Amino acid sequence: MSGAVKFVSRIVDLQSIPLLYLIPAIFIPALALPQFATTYFFLNTLIYVLLFVGLGQSWNIIGGYAGQISLGHAVMFASGAYTTGILFIYYDITPYVGLLVSGLLAAAVGLILGALTFRLRYHYFSIATLAATLGAYVVFLQWDWIGGAVGLEYPLSQIGSSFSLMFSSRELYFYVMWVFALGTTLLVYQLHISKLGIYLKAIDIDQELAENAGISAFWYKMYAMGLSSFVAGIGGGLFAQYVLFIEPRILLELIRNVEFVLIPVIGGLGTVLGPIVGAVVYIFTREYTRTLLGGTQTGLSWVIFGMVLILISVYRPNGLIERRPAIGNIGTDTEETKSGIESGADDD
Repeated sequence: MSGAVKFVSRIVDLQSIPLLYLIPAIFIPALALPQFATTYFFLNTLIYVLLFVGLGQSWNIIGGYAGQISLGHAVMFASGAYTTGILFIYYDITPYVGLLVSGLLAAAVGLILGALTFRLRYHYFSIATLAATLGAYVVFLQWDWIGGAVGLEYPLSQIGSSFSLMFSSRELYFYVMWVFALGTTLLVYQLHISKLGIYLKAIDIDQELAENAGISAFWYKMYAMGLSSFVAGIGGGLFAQYVLFIEPRILLELIRNVEFVLIPVIGGLGTVLGPIVGAVVYIFTREYTRTLLGGTQTGLSWVIFGMVLILISVYRPNGLIERRPAIGNIGTDTEETKSGIESGADDD
């Protein structure tokens, strides 16, 4: 078993290849995947992989780079889903506008949550964000205007119109999610090589030392929270557009929060490629074990995934993708990197 894990480790050891080469090398060939999808199930799994790449990148900004273990990202995810859905269902506003509004509203919710909780540290912050999710779940269940426990269903008569962003072909959803995954990955890459990313890493490593160096930990964490929440809100809106039904249980259940955390943890916290690898491992394991075993052995799929997670934790405790320096690494040879080298800044 250890030999297999070491073999996988060599495969995912991508430190020597520049990220600017790796990202297109991953995403451009992926455009052809729908042509090999012989079943609806496989294509559906690919769509969820791309969606959760984006959502994993969202959590990676605040959890991987800033080191804030948030268990409340489902709140921003749900805010985005409900905003897109309500604007379209109630007010006939196209989701193209609704997704942007969803991101902005989710960012506002995230900033409020951050302002209330960033004074807390370590597990106290995690508990506070989890409490926010539980509170939002109760509120959404009782809020009749947004459908309460019954939820909201999209008008199926709109399927197929470009205005509605509702497609009869699953392949079109694949390409929409591909754009979302690529866009969020490029955003995190830009964060990785920017001064903001370096400051967030410094706060993660030693907040007191970073503050003594003149970095305002609170405000930089707020920047990260706003950006992370904006992406989560758009992801929630895209999820609503795909499933065409939204209700509190599927948006705010505890496992949803856990998924946002698991994906970057499996792939590698604070890395650009980690959420991509994590989403592939998690979604394929979840979907195929649940489908093959869920009907006869309820819960066995989670047992198998737990075993996979344990193996990763034992043999790759820092995730499948190693952290690479944002400064002074051959994989980040941009002008930002050169200026950072001249200033003597370090990543880790």
